[in-house]
Amino acid sequence: MRLLKSVCFGALFVSSSVLANTVEVIKITEGAGSSNQSYDLVLVVQQLQAEMRQLRGLVEAQKYELDELKYRQKQMYSEFDQRLGGSYSPGATGSAADLPAAVLSGNEQQDYSAAFSYVKSQELAKAEAAFKEYMKIHPKSARLSNALYWLGEVSLAQGKLPAAADYFQQLIAEHGKSAKVPDALYKLGRTYQRMGKSADAIATWQQLVQQYPKAAAAKLARNALK
Repeated sequence: MRLLKSVCFGALFVSSSVLANTVEVIKITEGAGSSNQSYDLVLVVQQLQAEMRQLRGLVEAQKYELDELKYRQKQMYSEFDQRLGGSYSPGATGSAADLPAAVLSGNEQQDYSAAFSYVKSQELAKAEAAFKEYMKIHPKSARLSNALYWLGEVSLAQGKLPAAADYFQQLIAEHGKSAKVPDALYKLGRTYQRMGKSADAIATWQQLVQQYPKAAAAKLARNALK
């Protein structure tokens, strides 16, 4: 199979020191192979290309790095303060403490661009927080299905399998006419596969092939079913 051309989005990169070895990385550059993983990455690249065509005024990669440094600095101060018995707390408490605070402007297009920029820069926790906030602020947005899809993707990449399945299922159930449905079905099958639910994965891919036979995701599903 021919090697796919490298897909470049500005100055995007992933720092290996940021992501743990157990984290499934949403890669931006893909070289095709015979494994199922390579087909997964092809779909991700296609999704990123589609999103890029919709967005304008993207933030430069240097800003992403600066945001990450600021977040790490806050975490460092928090840990240091806790050792001293202080009360410094830059984030929320409970399970939400694992996610950085998402600060959105209230402008639908700008907020979506901001959330998606974290996907492109591989800042998965920030992307998750931003898309959750986006859905709260813009509950009637035409891009809710997109937000649900990327919430599923970043959850899957972080190993949050039940959450990923929930997001993909919600997209399919509530946004049946969305162009994201075929891709969500494929990734839902992958999520089931990783959860050890082989029968559910097969049924989901078969549904995809039957309902959307011409979709790019259907080709990936057929390969997964072999």
